[in-house]
Amino acid sequence: MPTQYRYIPQHKDGHYLDRVAQPTEDYMHAMRFSRQDDLEHWLTTRHCPDAPHRFVIRRVRVDYELEGEVLEHLPEAN
Repeated sequence: MPTQYRYIPQHKDGHYLDRVAQPTEDYMHAMRFSRQDDLEHWLTTRHCPDAPHRFVIRRVRVDYELEGEVLEHLPEAN
């Protein structure tokens, strides 16, 4: 099973930021970055949240597993 990691910003108060930088309590809805460097860079840009020093970087492990064949078929092209 392949494993990849994603990096998400978490406020020191516990909430995360979603893709439009709004607070969310669910880390599954948090904005995510493929590389820690990308998140660190984002925290230094003009698009970062207010008080970026109040955020920590959390690593999320994502495991991928192929479950089986899809039974539905795409329609044939004409």
